[in-house]
Amino acid sequence: MAPSGCPRSCRAGTRPACSACAGCPTAAARRAAGTPRCWCSDCRIAPSPRCWEDHDVLPVKRALRRQLQGALPQAAEKLQGLQDQCREEQALPALTLLTGVSWGVTLRGGGRELTGTLRTSEEPLTKALCLLLAERAALTESCCVPPCTTPSVVVQDRAAPPDPTPAAAPTPPEAPLDVWDPPPAEALPPREMDVFSISQRRLDRDPQQEKASVLRDAPGVTRLVNVYCNFHPAWSLQLLHRAAPTLERLRVDYPREAHLRAVHAMPRLRRLDVVGDTDLLAQPPELPALPPGHAGLQWLRMEDLPRATTQSLLRAHGCTLEELELVVGTAGSRVWPKSCGDLHSLLQQSGLRALRRLVLRRDWYRHEPAACREQRAEVRRVLPGAEVLCSTCDRVREEEA
Repeated sequence: MAPSGCPRSCRAGTRPACSACAGCPTAAARRAAGTPRCWCSDCRIAPSPRCWEDHDVLPVKRALRRQLQGALPQAAEKLQGLQDQCREEQALPALTLLTGVSWGVTLRGGGRELTGTLRTSEEPLTKALCLLLAERAALTESCCVPPCTTPSVVVQDRAAPPDPTPAAAPTPPEAPLDVWDPPPAEALPPREMDVFSISQRRLDRDPQQEKASVLRDAPGVTRLVNVYCNFHPAWSLQLLHRAAPTLERLRVDYPREAHLRAVHAMPRLRRLDVVGDTDLLAQPPELPALPPGHAGLQWLRMEDLPRATTQSLLRAHGCTLEELELVVGTAGSRVWPKSCGDLHSLLQQSGLRALRRLVLRRDWYRHEPAACREQRAEVRRVLPGAEVLCSTCDRVREEEA
C-alpha cells in the first residue's frame, strides 16, 4: 500500500522505499524534517541510497524491536539484583548521579556523538538508569568540585578510539565528572608494531639484535600484531610483558598458557585476536576473572582454542564484550571447534551481557547451510539482543585486531 500522497506503488520504510521516488511527498517531508525514519542493519546508521539495494533496511521501530527482542523481560529480572551486585566503589558514583539535579550526557563512539540531558527524579526508570550507568560504565570522579546546577557526564564508547583532540577542561564550577573505562582515560598516541618477520623466524636464524631492538621499543605500543609464540616462546612472552601497560589491540598466534595469562593481565586491552593450536589441548588453560581495574575486551576473535579456554575467556569478559568472532563449525561428528552441535549452550553459560554482534566464522570448518540456519536460530534464542551472522552465508568481511 502506498503512503498517503505517494503517486507510486512504493511503501515508506520498506524496499524499494520512497527514496527511489523523486516526487514522493512522504519522502520529501521526511527529508525536510531531517529525521531518519529507517535503519540499515548492515551499516548501523540511517540508510544511504545504496543500502536499499543490497542491505537489510527496516523502519526504525521494527529495527528497534529486533534489537530489543526478548531483552526487556530479561532486563527486568536482572534489575532486581542490580542493587545487591553494586560494589562499594560503584555505589558512590551511583549516589552522585541519583542526587544530582540534572546531568549533561555526551556519548561518543564510532565517529559519532550524541548529547542530551538526564534529569533526575523519583521516576523508577531514571533511578534504574543511574544505577546501571554507575555499575556498567565504571564511573570515576576526576576531581572534587563545588556543587553546580548542571553537572555533566562524558561517556566514552568502548568501541571508539580515544579522542585525539579532547576539549579544554572547563572552569571549576562546571568541571565535569568524567566517565571513562578504567584504567586512566588519558588518550595515548597510537603506536603500532608488527613483529611477523621476527617472530616467524626459526631458531637456526635467530635474529638476536632485532629481537633486542623490538623489546626496547615495546613500551608505549598501543597495537601489536603477528606475535607468533611457537618459535621464540621466551622472547614473545617478554614482548607481551613489556608492551602490556599500554597495549589496547593485539593479534597473537599459537600462545602457550603463560602467553595467555600475560594477555589476560593487560589492563587496557580492548581488541584481541587469538589463534591457538593443538599444543593447548593436553591441558587446556582456564583463565580467571579479570583483575580489578581492568578495562575488559570490547572485541574478540578466537580460533582453535580449546573449548574450556574459550569459555573461560568469554566469562572473564562477559560484562564488556560487544563483538565476538568465533571460528567454529556447524553440528557434525568432528571435534570442537571443527564442528559444534551445542554452541547455544556454551554461549548461554558464558554471561555475555553486553554482546551485540556475533560472527560465526567457518573458514575451512564444517558448514552445512541447513545446520547453519538452525545453529544461528538457537543462538539467537539465548542471545536475543545480539546480531548473529555467518561469515559464509552473510559474506561478512574479516576485521583486524
